Amino acid sequence: MENITKQFNAVALEYDWVITLLEGKPDYLLDNLPDRRVSALDIGCGGGNTCIFLSSYFQHVTGIDLSADFLQIAKDKVEKEDLQNVELLQDDFLTAVFEKQFDFIFSRTTFHHLDIPEALEKCKKLLKPGGILFVMDNVSEKPTPSTWTYIVGAYLDFPRHWKRFGLKNARRIFKHSTSKSWLNHLATDRYLSKKGYEEIYGKLLPGCKLISDGWNMKVIWQKLAKKGLSHETYYFRSG
Repeated sequence: MENITKQFNAVALEYDWVITLLEGKPDYLLDNLPDRRVSALDIGCGGGNTCIFLSSYFQHVTGIDLSADFLQIAKDKVEKEDLQNVELLQDDFLTAVFEKQFDFIFSRTTFHHLDIPEALEKCKKLLKPGGILFVMDNVSEKPTPSTWTYIVGAYLDFPRHWKRFGLKNARRIFKHSTSKSWLNHLATDRYLSKKGYEEIYGKLLPGCKLISDGWNMKVIWQKLAKKGLSHETYYFRSG
């Protein structure tokens, strides 16, 4: 984890700029928010964009990340918007101690850095009955794609980015995407295949919804407590 943290600190500023420009607001979350919206947790919150977005829908939002540089970016944004209901923690999610449960737990491109079964079990315990877990992470048939595939992808994306964001911004995106620090980080990533998602997430989150969306897989699962039982039963409520 220490090495990963150093890698993220090295790319934090440019990565946050690129991801903010390319993705904007995570509106895809709106159709998957729980009915009860008191507390939300963002695991691997990075520059804080999702925390800020969720702060409009939840009474309290907690973001957690290992990278001090990412969290400073997030804190600057939160302070600029004067958001009193956003809390940011620098800690390892797997060892962090939380004194409350959450109605909504979200994570974007973080779980492939974690022990996934351990992380999912912790999420299930931290989730309130009726709460929703939403994990969005990379999917690839090859666990660690070759570096050249990212470089080729950056060249192919350049004309589209130029047209959409202008030449100056397109050059900055390309520079980040092909930088040594970013490529070195990508070389340490290990992604699950579609089958891997079905085997791991499907087993630990029975009835979860798996949505394949290009480079990523979205996993959506709701925790409910069946009436009349003395123990909690986990399953996904569709619709």
